[in-house]
Amino acid sequence: MNIAFLGASSQIAKGLIKQFSKNTQNHLTLFIRDYDKFSKWLMAQKISKDNFTIKQYTEFSVHDQIDVIINCVGVGDPAKALKMTSSIKSITRHFDEIALQYLYLNPKTKYFFLSSGIAYGNIFSSPARSYAQQNIDVYSTRPEDAYAISKVDAEKIHRNLKELSIIDIRIFSYLSDDLDINSKFLISDALRAIKNSEILYTNHKNITRDYISPYDLFQLIIKFIDIASINTVVDAYSKEPIDKISLLNFLNENFGLHYEFRDSFEALNATGSKDNYYSKNFCAESYGFKPKFSSKDIIKEVAIKLLDN
Repeated sequence: MNIAFLGASSQIAKGLIKQFSKNTQNHLTLFIRDYDKFSKWLMAQKISKDNFTIKQYTEFSVHDQIDVIINCVGVGDPAKALKMTSSIKSITRHFDEIALQYLYLNPKTKYFFLSSGIAYGNIFSSPARSYAQQNIDVYSTRPEDAYAISKVDAEKIHRNLKELSIIDIRIFSYLSDDLDINSKFLISDALRAIKNSEILYTNHKNITRDYISPYDLFQLIIKFIDIASINTVVDAYSKEPIDKISLLNFLNENFGLHYEFRDSFEALNATGSKDNYYSKNFCAESYGFKPKFSSKDIIKEVAIKLLDN
């Protein structure tokens, strides 16, 4: 199978690349910007050179033989997202159009667009349960809404192309050992505090997150690859989410995290406040998806690997 990755150097793409490269029958075409840095990462993973080709985006051709396109282009770090609000929509549209132009001429190719749970809008006082809940204001000019609007706009275009196989996967939280420990997420802040023997400061407000593992995201994609033709949106989820207090206690008991509550502490909310940012919209079950790992499982696995380095 010939698989093309847009945004191949992202954390999510790296996890999927590792999974897909396990099958030597797959050939991966990896589109990136920083060739040298990405090549070093590939070498460190000991992925066979016969398994992949690295290309610049200018080398993307509608005449290439591609069975699956996976678009992983996005903003992984909330701090960076805040600085890019004016360009997020145009960037998302640009790379989406690269994939769509290929599909117009090669309609048998399957396209996976990695969307976001934030496309639901401001509904996360409780977890998502139905796409009918979506309430995003696509005309909003608030910086924290820019990322969500870019995903909603892309999904709307995709649903209107019913003759093409396009699957939008809404990802809420994702975690792998390719995590940038210097990024501004709760989990990276916690792991960094452990690694540097520092105290993690946070407030008393409890929140819930759902971290899907690379393995489970890969399995979800495989379920849709096996379907001849489909155009839909689906939520990604783990076996079980985890709330902040449970996460902190787990890291304290198993990895020695020291943390203190400060009510004056304000968390970075680049895409708005989300108390229960996870999904109970389990429509993926109808396609045979059943996650193997819980959020706690993948947190433990990643903590072991990153803290040993």
